[in-house]
Amino acid sequence: MRQIITTGLIIAEIMLLFSSSAQAQNRKFSVECNAALQAAKNQIQKNRKVKIVKTIKYDISKSYRSYPKNRPFSHIFGLTGAATGSILSSEKFLTTIATDIINKCPSISMVEFNEYRTDHVESYGLLLGNNTIGIFKCIDWEVAPKKLDWGYIGCL
Repeated sequence: MRQIITTGLIIAEIMLLFSSSAQAQNRKFSVECNAALQAAKNQIQKNRKVKIVKTIKYDISKSYRSYPKNRPFSHIFGLTGAATGSILSSEKFLTTIATDIINKCPSISMVEFNEYRTDHVESYGLLLGNNTIGIFKCIDWEVAPKKLDWGYIGCL
């Protein structure tokens, strides 16, 4: 009886391992992309009074009607700390970080930097037409369509 239970548990673990591994592969970024995301996190936090408390991979098709179809994801950094405001206002710094991530992550077309648990967000992405990385323009949520055009972000 003990051997049957042990064998059953081993088989269940193997099945779980393979199914988890297959699911994880579908969600994981490449090694180069993961390195770029980690480097960005380190660069933002290094010698600053800021901490990244949340990162999210987001399917942009839920919010945009037009976007780079071969790059369906955005990566969001949730920041907190005294230096958050100055980091979010540094367009050059954030453009550099977003450019590195987008260049090294083939499925990402947008990088967002958010003051965690607030509506303060700065969004940078691959601009259609000229293949550069730039800041998205703010459009008032009250007049914005349900799904935005690429290059715009809804603002309050």
